[in-house]
Parts: sequence; structure tokens; C-alpha cells
Amino acid sequence: MNKIPFSKYLRLSIAATLALQCFALQQAHAQTSCSGVNEYPNWTARDWSGGAYNHANAGDQMVYQNTLYKANWYTTTVPGSDASWTNLGTCGGSSSSTTSSSSSSSSSSSSSNSSSSSSSSSSSSSSSSSTGGSCGSVCNWYGTNYPVCENQTTGWGWENSASCIGETTCNNQYGNGGVIGGNCGSTSSSSSSSSSSSSSSSSSSSTGSTSSSSSSSSSSSSSSTGGGRQYPPFFVGNITTNGNVRSDFIQYWNQITPENEGKWGSVEGTRDQYNWAPLDRIYEYARANGIPVKAHTMVWGSQKPGWIDGLSAAEQRAEIEEWISDYCERYPDTQLMDVVNEGIDKHAPATYAKNAFGSDWVVESFRLARQYCPNTILIYNDYNFMTWDTDAIIDLVTPAVQAGLVDALGLQAHSLYDPKVWSEQEILDKLDRISELGVPLYISEYDIEATNDQTQLDYMQTTFPLFYNHPNVKGITLWGYVVGATWRDGTGLIQSSGQHRPAMDWLMNYLGR
Repeated sequence: MNKIPFSKYLRLSIAATLALQCFALQQAHAQTSCSGVNEYPNWTARDWSGGAYNHANAGDQMVYQNTLYKANWYTTTVPGSDASWTNLGTCGGSSSSTTSSSSSSSSSSSSSNSSSSSSSSSSSSSSSSSTGGSCGSVCNWYGTNYPVCENQTTGWGWENSASCIGETTCNNQYGNGGVIGGNCGSTSSSSSSSSSSSSSSSSSSSTGSTSSSSSSSSSSSSSSTGGGRQYPPFFVGNITTNGNVRSDFIQYWNQITPENEGKWGSVEGTRDQYNWAPLDRIYEYARANGIPVKAHTMVWGSQKPGWIDGLSAAEQRAEIEEWISDYCERYPDTQLMDVVNEGIDKHAPATYAKNAFGSDWVVESFRLARQYCPNTILIYNDYNFMTWDTDAIIDLVTPAVQAGLVDALGLQAHSLYDPKVWSEQEILDKLDRISELGVPLYISEYDIEATNDQTQLDYMQTTFPLFYNHPNVKGITLWGYVVGATWRDGTGLIQSSGQHRPAMDWLMNYLGR
């Protein structure tokens, strides 16, 4: 075959380049068509089938005041009012691509069930820009765009009333995402490194305890796993109250877990119809206050969708994967996740997962969570972990731990006083025994069921310091705090009016809050 002379090749290359530039110039001056586009406030998407149209997803277009806008990510703000929108030009005029400079107040995740979500990466053109950070860039994070943080290079943050992501974390994600446009330095690119991802955890405050008995476990510094996932700073958190976040929550707690709102049966009670709204509110609150959210729970034999048991094994596998992937896509900044809950045979194992995956159902559940939430701390959570069922739980979870899929273990702490009062030494011995698995521990569901104020105070003064000061415990989540609105009677710490029980006064003094 004859070779093309270099001079001719060069002329052809120049001609082709000029032709492409000409085409791009023509496109830049093309007329902006707004025909058939929703006009604000006629929203393009809804959170679940049958719900109200109440937001736009990444890639959706809307018209406002005769101007065409494209959503950069899930948003509920007025088109053009903040960095969640790109201005595509005046309807009927020349097209353009600019992003509003005002701050964003949108939710930070795209709807996982909308057909428009597949276009979320369409805004990755180098001509687009964002004011999420000083570099004027956005991050294409697994197909959804977020502002790049101005004040941090790793992890997730909250700036200008919007979630943002550090430049390094963005560029180190798996796959083909990365920083888009702007001038964030030499690491900016539209493709990312194949190395393991940095943390997706937001910066949150530590317990700030002034107690003389507090140990290094409650340090405000965070640590990372071998895979680069970031453990949040030590926290003392709590759960939602009857599906809501009380206005006083942040006064007392610096981590939040949805009590029921994030369970599969609550989110997808009807197959393929998602109710994300309660979770959206919880995540928005957490982002606004800079505290981590723990997803609770993904694979569990209780509070599951009623339709899952009747499916074939193949369909169950597909639905479990879809549930986990959809959750992770919508909330990529989830810092902690109870992947499998109460899995030993005499507790509440997910029989549908056993049917779907066989005897390796725990390992496979964690494998899916790692695939779709690569930057989240993945947790196995169970009750009687520190008491009657320690060995059985260790036997169940060990294969997943040894496979490197479990980042931490959640130890529920509901029944340390009934029917047996477990001594301080017995509890410490169990903590040490479980710690031999080599992963951190979280006290995940701590409460003291006592209507007598003095009894509740005595037990808290005995057990809370054991957990707080153990070197392998990374955080404590209490399971409710408002009297009359907790899972078990007698566990509340404040009256609905805000009046504290003695145990609450002691706890806040111990934590210096």
C-alpha cells in the first residue's frame, strides 16, 4: 500500500481541522430552540411514579424568562438562579453555554429512576463552566455533575449553600469521571485515574468532648481504609424522629441515621416506584450542617418490599443490584452504610438475598455495595453482637471481612441490661474480641430502656464511657432521644418540650455540648 507523503498528510490535517473549527463556529451561532421544552415552574421530573413533578434532573432542559437552561445536577431551584443551571441562550437567539454564578441550594444527587439521568454527562463539554469552586469547574462524579470545592481538595464539602467535591477526590474516582473545564491545576482532566478513590465523606466536627476521660478514639481527625475510603471524625449521633429531623437535632448530635426512611420497603414499596422525598430532606439537612449520614439499611429480612419474595432468583439478584445502585447514584456522598443487617439465621436474615446469591449472599451484597458506593464505609450491623451471639455473627461476617469488603462492624446496644446486666469487664472483653477481626467498630443503636430517671442515668454513666473511650470504636449512634417517639418505651432522653432527663444532662456535659 502506498504511503501518503507527509506534506500531503499535513495539508489534509490542516484542512480537516479548519473544517471542524468552521462547524464548531456554526454550531456556536445556531439558533436556540425552546420548542417543546418545559417552562418553569412546569418541572420535568418527579421523585416517584404518582408523585408531583417537583425537580429537574441532570441534563434536563427548562425555559425561564425566554431563556433556555440545562440542569447540571438534581435541582429544585429557579433556572438560572445558581450554579446548578447552565444558560444555553435566549430562545430563538444564538446559543451559548454559561453557568450562573449565584450559589446553589439544590439537592446534590440526580434521580436514579429518570430517563434523563443518562444525559447527566452531556454537560462535560470544555465550554461549560461552574462557580462551585474558585477554579470555575464542575466534577463529573459517576455521571452526575457537582461543583468543585474552593476550600478543600479531598472529600465532600458544603460551600455556597451547595454540596461540592474536592478536586483530588473527583479525579481519583473509578471510571471515566473527573474535573470538567476551568483551571484547577495540572490534575484537571475529563478522565480519571484508575487508582482507588479518595474519601467521599464530608468534613464534620468531632464530639469536642471536654471530659477528662475521653481518649484518642474521639479525635476530630479522620482516618482512611486501605482502599482510600475515609472514616468520618468520631461522632455521637442519633436518628430521625417520627420521620423528621427536629430543629434541635444539631444542638445535640453530629451524625444522622434515617430510622425507617431509608429501608428498602419504605423507599420502594411498589416495584419501580421510588419515594425518595423523605431521604432527600435528611440528606439536605446533613449537607447543610456538615454531618455524615449513615444509610440504613440495604439488605435485611425485615421492612423489605412485599413484592421481592415472589420473584425468581434471577429477578431478585437484578432487583437487589438495582436497589443498591439507584441508592448510591442518588446519594453518592453517603459516608456510612449498613449493607447487611441482622443476618444470622435466628435474627432477620434476608431470605430473598439467600435465594438470589446462595450461601455467599453476605459477600455478594457487600460486593455490590462496594461496586456502586466505592467511597462509602460499608458496615455489617447486628444485635446481641456484644452479648449472646458474638461468635455466630463473627462466623457469618468473617468471609466478607477477609475479602476486604467490610470496612466496619455495627454493634447494636439495645439489650445490655435485660434479661441480664452485662458487666463493664464483660462488655470490654467483647469489644476486644470483635476488634480482632481487624476493622473499626461503631456502636450503632444505643439506648437505655428505663422509665426511672436514676436507673437510666446510672446505666449511661457506666456504659457510655466504655464505648466512647475504646480505641477501636469510631462513633456512637443513639437510637432516638425524644420521649414518646422512640422504638422502645423509656429510652427517650428529652421531653417533646425540650426538657432534659438527667441522663441527657450528664451526656451533654460529658461531651462538652
